[in-house]
Amino acid sequence: MSFISTLSIVPGQSVAEVAAALRATLGSAKVVHLRGLAASQPAASWPAFYDALTEATGQCLHLDENFAQGSIRTGQKWIEVRYDAAIPDDAAYRFSKNAQPLHTDESYLSEPAEVMFMHCLVQAPAGGETTFVDADVLWQQLQQHAPALAAQLLNRPVCFAKAGDSRTLPIIAQTPAGLRLNWNYHCVDPSETAENHALTQAFREFLLVHVAGTPAEMAIQLAPGEAVAWWDDRVLHGRRAFQAVATNDRFLLKSGFRLMADV
Repeated sequence: MSFISTLSIVPGQSVAEVAAALRATLGSAKVVHLRGLAASQPAASWPAFYDALTEATGQCLHLDENFAQGSIRTGQKWIEVRYDAAIPDDAAYRFSKNAQPLHTDESYLSEPAEVMFMHCLVQAPAGGETTFVDADVLWQQLQQHAPALAAQLLNRPVCFAKAGDSRTLPIIAQTPAGLRLNWNYHCVDPSETAENHALTQAFREFLLVHVAGTPAEMAIQLAPGEAVAWWDDRVLHGRRAFQAVATNDRFLLKSGFRLMADV
């Protein structure tokens, strides 16, 4: 499976046609960058197009969380990822202009999506690229720079928890279908063992030193109207810091789905 592929949305193409192309591309790539919608449709129609596209591509999950109420699920499909000047930058990555460390979105969800999907309404004045690291490249970096840590991580279960939900999986698992990832430092269960807390701290430091900001990390700058879809457990992703002054200076919508059976 390749790492990143580009899918061009052609003027006049139907939602069903784009969905079929997206499913096919997700069958051969871990990350898919969708481009071309802005050339064929006005901005006001983008949310409706991508809402229909995700429904036609997979079984969509309603993953939105209410930040003000302690991350309680709202039942909404789309998660707002936007700068909010009223929320301190250190309160929530979702609303800040800070860089977001590498992670997977579904680390603590007992009923996770397979594919995450995010589209851009407003691009930041500068910065804000979404970054991705291939699981295979991550493993190569671990073996090269921290072989002992690699051996400790592989297939060792760790519990991640948040807002009353939890999931226990290895940070890096070797499966018959290849490497699978499950990681968010900020969602490691506080009740985890001291050994696992030490392990997750060591992995966090490894990512900061040997992966983030290196050629192992690939960046995609989503322009307005563009989107990106990725297999959540086959890559790590993050965000570079960006410039923003007013609320909604950067605004994206994110959701997740389980792929339909024809892939």
